[in-house]
Amino acid sequence: RPDAVVSFVGTAPPAAIADAARTDPLVRAPGFVDDIRPYVDEAAVVIVPIRIGSGTRLKILDAMAMGKAIVSTSVGCEGLAVTDGKDIAVADTPLEFAERIEALLRDEAERRSMEENARKRAETYDWRIINELQRSAYRAALESAGKPAA
Repeated sequence: RPDAVVSFVGTAPPAAIADAARTDPLVRAPGFVDDIRPYVDEAAVVIVPIRIGSGTRLKILDAMAMGKAIVSTSVGCEGLAVTDGKDIAVADTPLEFAERIEALLRDEAERRSMEENARKRAETYDWRIINELQRSAYRAALESAGKPAA
């Protein structure tokens, strides 16, 4: 999409991206930022091309909580209870990324639907809900062991 502005946010962008950001007004590379929210807020689509890693995908959860359409890799959404095409768009090759991003930019209704689904899905990761689920699991484990739950 020749009119799309792309912001590469994160520590030490590759030299080619940093160079492009200096010469092309459609490419931004602010590097590390203390607060990602302004960048997520202005994005029509949040792109999270994680290829390796472990742990909770906080970037994805943050974008979901902000009600954003997201394109990420299969690795990027590992461990998250998300559905491709509903809560998130999954892409594992450069061509798939381009196609999924373009489709979301072109189809506002699809993008809005994904944004709403993502926001709702993010609510299931609220610490209060998770805390209550853990407490219930502990109670059930104690009761099945014949010990009274406190």
